[in-house]
Amino acid sequence: MTNPSNSDLNARTNLRNFFRTVASGFHGAATNPRKRKALVALLLLAALLCAMVYWPRNIPAALNTIMFIFALMTFLFLVPLCAAVIGYVPGALEMQQDFVRVGFVNHAGESPYLIKKKRIDKNVIELTFYCIGFPLHTWVDEQLAIESALNLLIASVHEGKDCRTFTLRCVRPGHAYEILKWSDLFVLRNCDNLIIVGRGLTGDVIIDLNKTPHILLGGNSGSGKTLLLRCILWQGIQQSDIVYIADFKGGVDFGRLWHRFAHIITEERSLLEQLNQLVAILEERKKLFLDADVSNINDYFAKTGCFLNRYIFACDELGELFDKSGADKERKELLSQIEARIATIARQGRAFGIHLILATQRPDANILPGQIRDNLTVRICGRANSILSTIVIGDGRAAEQIPFDAQGRFIMEDGTIFQSYYFDDSLI
Repeated sequence: MTNPSNSDLNARTNLRNFFRTVASGFHGAATNPRKRKALVALLLLAALLCAMVYWPRNIPAALNTIMFIFALMTFLFLVPLCAAVIGYVPGALEMQQDFVRVGFVNHAGESPYLIKKKRIDKNVIELTFYCIGFPLHTWVDEQLAIESALNLLIASVHEGKDCRTFTLRCVRPGHAYEILKWSDLFVLRNCDNLIIVGRGLTGDVIIDLNKTPHILLGGNSGSGKTLLLRCILWQGIQQSDIVYIADFKGGVDFGRLWHRFAHIITEERSLLEQLNQLVAILEERKKLFLDADVSNINDYFAKTGCFLNRYIFACDELGELFDKSGADKERKELLSQIEARIATIARQGRAFGIHLILATQRPDANILPGQIRDNLTVRICGRANSILSTIVIGDGRAAEQIPFDAQGRFIMEDGTIFQSYYFDDSLI
């Protein structure tokens, strides 16, 4: 038997949801001509019903006045009901119960209430929920349960400005990830700062190097890290970026063809020399920007008309580079200098168009120092165990949401899952 407190809570929750529905109805009528016409039609029907019921009859004038007051009160009562009819989203109550079924409720036992449903295309649906006591991380942590309740795959979750509405972009389960071959037609040639990393549930996943300048790629062996790295670097080359690739796996992953388009580094001392050059370029650009009174590479181009190439430094496997086990004093000093140069680029490179893309199977503190890792603003993880997933993106979602046999499937720190484009050297 439900206790009174729970009954009162349910009543308050239902009343609050009703008023949200009414508000949605009025908002919809104000912004949507079709809903406006529907609301006007309902209000006219309500007025007609009131007139039929309370139409003056051969009764004393005092009673006619009372009947008019009753008619007016009835009409005012029907107004929010009409708005609620317009504002109600089909399936809202069913979704609310489905959330309760999977245990997605706040501390008071309330579940999110659907207030808006918008179809983006035939496969993508945008759902907006009103809820209290559901921080953004709760939606992320409970994604699998939410997908089970909705019978939809969640592509993204966005929190509203009032922190009480959350918008989910969802895809029907039948719309699966497909393996797509890369084509140079995909290159965003007029935007040297934009890189396509793959295709997500709702379209291409694009990284803006102006906002997120450095990338960390993690994943087990065979997860597709190197193919994704190739795809990213090739786009940079096609956009006139100058690319340096540190390959300490014997040059297997970046063969002779890549030597035509990028600087391939296979020796540690050569790597230090190249990093010294990049730091020197960074310092030169500091002076250029100071003289031009600008703060970044885009502003410099806009003000002076002089185009500056971006530089990308990539390392295919950090574990091979920063592993100091068994190293003598001289090599440890060399690695420390390399680490210091990379750290400088990680801290300052964004404004000056110098970017890092670091890939590894072991991004722990012994392999990837914190001062570098903390500045890698884009975190991408492929197939991995829970430990590696937590190190790369902060939790175990890569282990939970990427199937063991999935190749080229990745998840970003914000929860975006995508399939990387298949890229091989025959496309060069």
